[in-house]
Amino acid sequence: MSKKNFAVEMFETFLSSILVLFVIYMWVAMPEMVYGASMEPNFHTGERILVEKITKHFRDFERGEVVVLNPPEKDNIDYIKRIVGLPGDIIKVKDCGVYISSDGKKFKLQEDYLPTGTCTTEGPMLKEGRSVKIDAGSYMVFGDNRDESADSRVFGLVKQDRILGRVVFRFWPLNKIGFI
Repeated sequence: MSKKNFAVEMFETFLSSILVLFVIYMWVAMPEMVYGASMEPNFHTGERILVEKITKHFRDFERGEVVVLNPPEKDNIDYIKRIVGLPGDIIKVKDCGVYISSDGKKFKLQEDYLPTGTCTTEGPMLKEGRSVKIDAGSYMVFGDNRDESADSRVFGLVKQDRILGRVVFRFWPLNKIGFI
């Protein structure tokens, strides 16, 4: 093989690899780095996660799923949060808990992923004891570290098209590697 053919093959391989990575990044999955304390103790600054982008087009998000989103009015910022309220839910924060009325059922949200004694308090967009109905196509998201999280209590409901995808895998640090 001549040096010219080798160089052309290397260039074609490099170009096709870049194209494949671009397609994967744009439509399939993307890596993200966690920044901030809003999801502690479950996710910490510096951890690397994989955000899957396909299934959001085929099935609705579920309560308890961890997602990456762009908050309202901020296209350049990615937040990692947990879905607590679904379209059609009526949500109320009261006595340190999250209360939901959905499909004729009323219940206190069981959040086993939170440390014992975690208190969910109000914010500018969700006042203590006041109910908020979640519109069709919108979700309510909270950080797991309720004292340190800018979430739906601060910026309001999140439209479905602002959710980039589901967090499906943590790949850094190595001692925490695994599916979410």
